[in-house]
Amino acid sequence: MPTEAADRKTRALAWWPALCAAGIAMAVYASTMAPSLVWSHWGTDGGDLVTAAATGRVPHPPGFPVYLWLSRIALGVTSGDPARVLNFLSALMASGAAALTTATALRRGISTWGALATGLTLAFAPWLWSQAIITEVYASAAFFASLTLFLVEVAQDKGRVCWLLVGLCLGLAMSVHPTAALLGLAVVVGTGVAWGWFAVGIVLGLLPYGFLPVSGPWPQPWGDLRSFLGWVEFVSARMYWGNAFSLPAIYWPKRGLAWLVLVARQFTPFGLLLACLGLIQVWRRHRSRAFGLLGAFALAALYAIGYDSADSWVYLIGYLPVLALALGSGFRWLDTHRTPAYVGLLLPLALLVVNWQQMDLHSDREAVVWLADTLAQLPSDAVVVTNADQHTFALWYAVDATHTRADLTVVDRRLWGYLPYNEYLDRPGLSSPDSTQSNGALEFLVGGRPFCEIDVEGGVMCR
Repeated sequence: MPTEAADRKTRALAWWPALCAAGIAMAVYASTMAPSLVWSHWGTDGGDLVTAAATGRVPHPPGFPVYLWLSRIALGVTSGDPARVLNFLSALMASGAAALTTATALRRGISTWGALATGLTLAFAPWLWSQAIITEVYASAAFFASLTLFLVEVAQDKGRVCWLLVGLCLGLAMSVHPTAALLGLAVVVGTGVAWGWFAVGIVLGLLPYGFLPVSGPWPQPWGDLRSFLGWVEFVSARMYWGNAFSLPAIYWPKRGLAWLVLVARQFTPFGLLLACLGLIQVWRRHRSRAFGLLGAFALAALYAIGYDSADSWVYLIGYLPVLALALGSGFRWLDTHRTPAYVGLLLPLALLVVNWQQMDLHSDREAVVWLADTLAQLPSDAVVVTNADQHTFALWYAVDATHTRADLTVVDRRLWGYLPYNEYLDRPGLSSPDSTQSNGALEFLVGGRPFCEIDVEGGVMCR
């Protein structure tokens, strides 16, 4: 019995680096977190996500169902500014990713200090940090990716049934964001996966997509999921297919170089070099596993580089834990060469010092100030036409999520003509818009209601 008690104490103490990583990360995130709705750090979609969670409808395709459930739970058990609540949810998920990556590093035989440095380096990588303090899906994607990689280590020790949990977590990661599918390469190559259990787990993890049609009320802005074809079009993000691999070939070399610089910034150039060195060590011991890790990150990078969008780098956030574990192997190499174990902590410390000012959003009120000023200018019961995502989603937040101005009807010019969106607008209090052109602007049959338009710069014009 004393031996069993000692073993339990040893196992409990083994978790302190993971808990420490989560605590430190959460403290930093809380200090730099956005106070409410923001547009910084490519957080424009936050207004749409908060509104979907608060109203029960679905956000833009493909719906991010697991994130949506987590958001609704967070809003249901807390009170206050909904955007602030979901900013905190992102911080919690990113802190969890740091803790799980630390735990995975420990299971892989990396020293206590090396594992802690691995988790903290992930936490303070600019990509993850930027998304951990705003309302977005990518911190949650990193959490489920980290949980999947941790469970792979458990499954290799505990047996075949544990692969059900691995598949389940990978499916849930894909239900946060479908680009997590490429993580499967890092999961299955060189790990002795039990394919049957793994496949069943993935199917279970993808089931949340099947429940999106019961997210009502209908009709909704982004699609009609009540028919099978409508559901397929929505969850496959048909609206955005034109962006995939559509970057003109002439821009690929320039963007590839830019991406290499961005990746180097995540762990600093020295950290990236150490991660490459760690990957070499993994290659020497487990060539197939190294191929899986490298292949998953490379394919995700290829997709993101070819995606014709300025913020496509966000698709790699879920793959940062893969790069972090390679870094952990680099820390283990330093340990074998008699480098003091705590030296690795200089890397996350450097990331904190270099990136704090750029990451800090605790006083960022640009979106909130714009929203307050705009609402003050809009007459009662107005129909408001918008021309940019940040303005549409911010107004949705005020109209539908917080009910600050429930009298307004917001019409996004770019979505006009999309049948589900037109059906959504055809509701009591607003006659069907007439899409005729006059002086370059859409004229609406609004039954005598005030008509306002917001230009791409955020200026308001009413008549």
